[in-house]
Amino acid sequence: MTAQVYVNQIAKKVKCSKTKRKEICRQLLADIQAEADQGVPFDVIMLRMGEPAAIAEEFNQNLPQQEYKKYKRSFFIKLAAGIAAVLAVIVIAAAWFLPVSLRFGSSGLYTQAEVEARSKEIIRLLDAEDYESLQAAMADNVQDILTEEIIRSAKDQAGADWGSFREFGKCYMSEQRIRGKTRAVAQINAAYENIGVTYTLFFNDDLKLSGLYIK
Repeated sequence: MTAQVYVNQIAKKVKCSKTKRKEICRQLLADIQAEADQGVPFDVIMLRMGEPAAIAEEFNQNLPQQEYKKYKRSFFIKLAAGIAAVLAVIVIAAAWFLPVSLRFGSSGLYTQAEVEARSKEIIRLLDAEDYESLQAAMADNVQDILTEEIIRSAKDQAGADWGSFREFGKCYMSEQRIRGKTRAVAQINAAYENIGVTYTLFFNDDLKLSGLYIK
């Protein structure tokens, strides 16, 4: 261990201002150098002075109250800065993983006619229970999620006996930005003999189905 390392270990445990800590370092290094100039080996000097924690505690007991107040103020400023940095990371992460709504057409990737036509096509496949064609219309990352079993369960939760399809209502569209990618969102009502169903469909930039809600 060098004199500088030894002194730094002491200084970092002293509860004082930065200016006072530098002063303590200079004082301790000067005292050590004075003994070294008289031929005293550094390990003997350390043995005489004692453990860094004990020396720091002695300084703490003799420091003016004003120095401790400066230390506390500096500590809380650093703590607040650290918390702010963590919150900034959380906000950035949330912004990345949570969807951000965008005006439809703002990305230039979709047209209203394409999205509405694609939405109605998917709903017709759902009504026909053509799950093979549905799988082909899905994005790769949801094919193992939107299985026939899951879709049937979602339809059952919306109602037991829908009856025959009657007509589509208005199709509302928007876009979302999530994890750096844009997707189209279509919400469309469909009237059946015994029930009205609201479909929310999500499409990637290839107009592949990437999400589905039925209620």
